[in-house]
Amino acid sequence: MTHIKHYSIESANKGSSLNSLQVYALAIGSNLAFSTASMVFSVYASRFSAMWMNQFKVFIAFVAFAIAMLIDQKLVPIAPYPTTLLLLSGICGLCFGDIFLFRSFTTLGAGRSLVLFSFQPLMLGIYGYFFLGQSFSVNQTLAVLCMIICILIFMLERNKSVGHWDFKSFLWAFFGITLDAIGIMLTRTAYQADPSLETFQVNVIRCLGALVAFFIISPKSYAKVAVDFIDLRKREKSLLFVAAFFGCFLSLTMYLAALKYAHVGTLTSIAITGPVWVSILESLYHRRLPNTYLLCAFGFFLTGFYLMVA
Repeated sequence: MTHIKHYSIESANKGSSLNSLQVYALAIGSNLAFSTASMVFSVYASRFSAMWMNQFKVFIAFVAFAIAMLIDQKLVPIAPYPTTLLLLSGICGLCFGDIFLFRSFTTLGAGRSLVLFSFQPLMLGIYGYFFLGQSFSVNQTLAVLCMIICILIFMLERNKSVGHWDFKSFLWAFFGITLDAIGIMLTRTAYQADPSLETFQVNVIRCLGALVAFFIISPKSYAKVAVDFIDLRKREKSLLFVAAFFGCFLSLTMYLAALKYAHVGTLTSIAITGPVWVSILESLYHRRLPNTYLLCAFGFFLTGFYLMVA
């Protein structure tokens, strides 16, 4: 991978060297964590609302990030410009982006909605080319094409299974993906402005931006989330906590650690692991063998991933 530099990051105890494969491992882990949690998110977004589910997971992540930041004790002074970028990133991606995404979950389901994440490489590749001076090699371009073929296969499968195109739901998902991409661009720009930014601190600011936006949208919404959560059974409460922790805290921790240094367009191509993984989980849950569409899509994914890291 020619466009991802080898770099060093000091951990809490000692320095550790990460290469491009490790960067991609972080990104894949992030996508697997979020996509797995998305199956829970889709259930409770349907039961309550997309905003309800999103508020809960962002609040839990905010608390977890704040605790991790205090334990890590790596606070750096942040100038107004990157702070503003991070707040806007949280508003765009964690607030509005995920509201639209969770809205699509309620009709399309997590797997189909996450398929549209495959469009992010195009958006972020353009951003990286014009604003970060990053270019695409032949292998990287072919990798992105493989990811796009994946999404076409999944969409063809859905069309044949339900007999029509649910354009409205796909539009919700597309809005969510677009706003999430904008949030990623803003976060990467903040890293460019201040390379000393720490992952936990960055995520605290982003979550804070989202929480403020939720309050502006509906000041009484937090009270409703609290009341509804208290009425849930103990098992449901535990499930929501675990989903929020893995799907927001752990996922963002790994992804932003990779985003700080990686080639943004190629990095987001790994988002295809989300729908592939969810499709596998859904096959296991419903006790159905993967169909031809899934196997073909997975084949293109493996080819694309090989091209990215070759």
